[in-house]
Amino acid sequence: MPSPVETPKVVDGSALTVEKSIPVAVHPEHETPGGFLFLTSIDQVAHIVVSTVYCFERSNDNAVDVIKQALSKVLVHYYPLAGRLAKSSEGKLIVDCQKKLGVPFVEAVADCDLDSLGDMSILHPDVLGKLVYKDPTTQNMPETAPLLTAQVTKLKNGGLILGIALNHCMSDGISAIKFINSWSEIARGKPLSVVPCHDRTILKPRMPHQICGPYDDFVQISDVSNMTTLYEKEQNVCRSFHFDSEKLAAVKKMATACGQVKRSITSFVALTALVWRARSMALKMKPHQQTMLTIPVDFRSKLSPPISDGFFGNAVVFPCCLCNTGELFDEPISSTAERIAEAIERVNEDYARSRIDYLDKYGFEEFALGTLLISSWTKLDYGISDFGWGEPRQFGTGSLPAKSCLFMRGWRNKKDVVVVLSLPFSAMNTFQELLPV
Repeated sequence: MPSPVETPKVVDGSALTVEKSIPVAVHPEHETPGGFLFLTSIDQVAHIVVSTVYCFERSNDNAVDVIKQALSKVLVHYYPLAGRLAKSSEGKLIVDCQKKLGVPFVEAVADCDLDSLGDMSILHPDVLGKLVYKDPTTQNMPETAPLLTAQVTKLKNGGLILGIALNHCMSDGISAIKFINSWSEIARGKPLSVVPCHDRTILKPRMPHQICGPYDDFVQISDVSNMTTLYEKEQNVCRSFHFDSEKLAAVKKMATACGQVKRSITSFVALTALVWRARSMALKMKPHQQTMLTIPVDFRSKLSPPISDGFFGNAVVFPCCLCNTGELFDEPISSTAERIAEAIERVNEDYARSRIDYLDKYGFEEFALGTLLISSWTKLDYGISDFGWGEPRQFGTGSLPAKSCLFMRGWRNKKDVVVVLSLPFSAMNTFQELLPV
């Protein structure tokens, strides 16, 4: 099997100069509902800000005004994004839609063109900070911080980058892309193809709670391999690895060639099995070290009746595989793929509602270093985010937490997959060597 080609490293932002305007608040064009928006127990644990960029090769002279005016119009439909977080009488996060402080909007100009920025799938923190406006209140005063910010950066040769920072408690990736695509439809003068639904009470916990378990996802893993010291001693580096269709087919063949394969194995499952095993080896996990793989799975279609297409919120759960690394290293990769496929298949309505009940009762504890969360963005439909001058040439985000891995589309060929993860320096070099050649 040919080796996966490492994609170009993220560009250092030291040479990038961006001049920004003072943020102005964009409000919904028309009066919108007040009151408070219920946030589910899944929303409660997703209280982090996610930054993304949409990179356009060309734009119009009035592109900034078009995007800004369309934002005001789309906020009529997505009005909770113009509000702020608050606490309910039970101490839970809710959205105060009466506090209509709007969305901070920044205009900017950069001294480069899109080509000079290279691969934008994973951005260096300095670059991300220059292309995405993050409100200073976000870190210390999250309940007064905006739920959404927007920055439009004009580039040389007509290019343009739209950078947004969105609080994850408002939406998962599927809902976020639908919002962006609705925004772009309005910019083109089109009606919304999907009208958002803001009623999240369909995902309220059941009373009394009906928790079916046990849940391996909530097992707390001890660090018996001294990984904490490795992360403290060495620089954490982020790298990306490119798998084209030929390499993906080879990985899939490897994951189905040995062992008893009981179900269909997708390229995602095969690649996930490969990455989980290689990362565990690279971190030198001891045989008796527990290791956990967890994957976000959309459950919209699993409920009866299914959640409406316009649902705006978080509708994912995180099934997991838990085992000792000795088992993981000894078993054929086909057996690892079987574990993963079986975990994904466990997600049904009972599983999702039980998970909602569990989170409401017990809350969420941060994953240990022995855990790997693999999230795939390869099917997010950002390619139709056309504001009037064509689809984005690239789509990207910032560097990843230590326990996360991201699968993204190739920036030249959308059928390719780019695997992005962070590891201590020595572990990253080992991880790269462990990828099949």
